Amino acid sequence: MTRVVTGGAGFVGLHLVREQLFQGRHVTVLSHVRGGRDRIEGFLAATGELDQLPVPLKKSLTVLPVDLEQPMLGMSRIDYRRLAATTAEIWHVAGAVDLHGKDAHVWRTNVHGTENLLRLASLSPGGTPLRHISTAFVAGTRQGHVREDDGEPTEAFENAYEHAKHEAEALVRDWADREGRRALIFRPGLLVPPGPRTVPDLPAHALSTLYEATRQLAGTDGRTELRVAADPRAQLNLLPVDWAARAMEHLASNDEVTGVSVVHVVHSGNVPVRVIAAALEDVCSVRIRMTPAMPAEPTILERDFHRQIAGFLPYFRHRRHFDDTALRERVTALVPPPNIDRPYLRFCFGAPVTAPRTTEA
Repeated sequence: MTRVVTGGAGFVGLHLVREQLFQGRHVTVLSHVRGGRDRIEGFLAATGELDQLPVPLKKSLTVLPVDLEQPMLGMSRIDYRRLAATTAEIWHVAGAVDLHGKDAHVWRTNVHGTENLLRLASLSPGGTPLRHISTAFVAGTRQGHVREDDGEPTEAFENAYEHAKHEAEALVRDWADREGRRALIFRPGLLVPPGPRTVPDLPAHALSTLYEATRQLAGTDGRTELRVAADPRAQLNLLPVDWAARAMEHLASNDEVTGVSVVHVVHSGNVPVRVIAAALEDVCSVRIRMTPAMPAEPTILERDFHRQIAGFLPYFRHRRHFDDTALRERVTALVPPPNIDRPYLRFCFGAPVTAPRTTEA
């Protein structure tokens, strides 16, 4: 039997697959990334862990090329049914993560892709649990205290990514109720690279998009001023991806909840947006000036900057706290995540990024 993981070669998936391999489990990664196996092996080699696995990688990892947007995930009927029959656990990690991507692409990947994955899950043995990686930002525009069990419907979203993830969650809930299955939904905050070590060629993440847009517009002679509509009191929840993966693996391994359960995988403390802006100024030749509203007459550079980070801009006004009661109650064995401060953010912005911005999560 095997654990099936979609998006195992992506930013979150790499760390989740590593956690599972170190549990001595066999993992089957469903990947649309060419060279997915090479990326996983390269990641483990870069962290110095390739030779420390309890079971050699050639015996513990299978990578299958798939297309989540296609019927039977683009697999032959025989291979598709064989995979379903040998599945012991399903982790749905893959998704389009570009905050300002084309709506049609984001919807196809995050919604229709989830529909197709759930069809595979329906063919798996009856006790097979589903682990679905969503996002804490399915809360949309809601501010203040956001509970995990909040039954209030969300209708306003900051971007197509949030909306699609919200719809995917609804699909998972409906599937679990209809099939009488177990589903554990994880809602992580904004995940950032682990520190302090640098792992070459990490796939893109939300902050890398912000960094790349800023770096491209940075001046070579003096500092470029960029005016951004922001609330200086706004805060965001950032969490190291390696800690998040460890926490999610721990939660899944000790999951005894029947039906559907939801856990916010978030940091206990938010990061002020002014600290994020200061870290950007540390690594790029820019001066970020927070203004109450978007400039009435933006410069050419500002217009380009606002276009590139359009999906991220609303987050500069967020003031909310995600309920982490379930996380604190169930993950007592783990050392708390490190504080995300200005030096840590400088590292995040300096880490190499080579993957496309719309990739597996």
